[in-house]
Amino acid sequence: MPFDRPTLREINSRIQADLIAELAAIGESLLRHSVVKVQGTVYAGVAHGEYGAIQNAKDQLFILTADEEHLEKHGAEYGIPRDKGSKATGSAIATGTTGLTIDAGKRLQSLTGNIYIIDSSVTLAAGTASISFTAEDVGVDYNEDAGTILSFISPIAGINSTVTVDANAITGGGDVKEVEAYRLQLLNRKRTAPHGGALFDYINWALEYSGVTRAWAIEHYQGVGTIGLAFVRDNDSVILPSQAQLDAVKAYIIYHNDPNTNLETGMPVNTAGLYMIPLTFKTVNMTIKLQPNTTVVQQNVRSTLLDLFKTYGGPEQNIALSQMNEAISSATGEIRHKIITPTDDEVAAVNQVHTLGDIAFQDY
Repeated sequence: MPFDRPTLREINSRIQADLIAELAAIGESLLRHSVVKVQGTVYAGVAHGEYGAIQNAKDQLFILTADEEHLEKHGAEYGIPRDKGSKATGSAIATGTTGLTIDAGKRLQSLTGNIYIIDSSVTLAAGTASISFTAEDVGVDYNEDAGTILSFISPIAGINSTVTVDANAITGGGDVKEVEAYRLQLLNRKRTAPHGGALFDYINWALEYSGVTRAWAIEHYQGVGTIGLAFVRDNDSVILPSQAQLDAVKAYIIYHNDPNTNLETGMPVNTAGLYMIPLTFKTVNMTIKLQPNTTVVQQNVRSTLLDLFKTYGGPEQNIALSQMNEAISSATGEIRHKIITPTDDEVAAVNQVHTLGDIAFQDY
């Protein structure tokens, strides 16, 4: 039968009862202000702490309940390290006096406060030079658009104090994988152990690739023996992958070293049968009557709907109207609501991923 951790009050009551019983056995009684009674209360506190340590140790045994530190230890046993994110890189055009050198390690800063470090020294020719740089830390916030102005933190005599990011922009920055996303990845690995090319192997392989947060495998995508694979990168500013990212994940699935065994693995046969699916959005706009129709409750409703779309949205998947109603009902502060639109379930095509669009709120 399951063991329920006793409360501090319950432990204290048991100890006091034991003390009373033992003293009664030798003809004594427990006085109201007895030192023995105080000692019993102290012992109860110690025992309660020990129960807590045991409970915590038990939680760390399972992926479902492990904390962040121990979750990474579970991942290490499976050879699936947590995605620690990636640093954005980019290049820009510097201008100044011909023949002057910009040393590696020089630091640039954007108007948003992002700092980038120049990768290698360059010498200006004809008054210009292309410099490459890397963000000082990981994260999608370091991605910047083409044309962004960066400034030297320490100006260089003869070099203009600002540079302009070129047409390639600053890209590649990725966040550390969220704890719950990592937990789901490990649970998928445990529940669907590798089968040398089963449908779920393709999903797990895709999730191993840095930046991929959700993936779907479609059986018989272009006929018997073919598989279609789609994925998104929820931590990127644009979650739909570029063609370069589709190609990179495909190459990884076809051939890579297993992170657990360091042995070569990947698609067993017929690599031509793997199709990467470029996704488009299936945008779901909604009109909702809400009580109370306040800004806070509206935000809570949007949050629960976003969680729903992340969990159930994807190629050939169906987000039922009843699920939308359930999600809205679970929002903190919601008393009652009515969905005006959509009027039916939202089913995505094979090349679509659901995304929550605009929500028009009305008073109920």
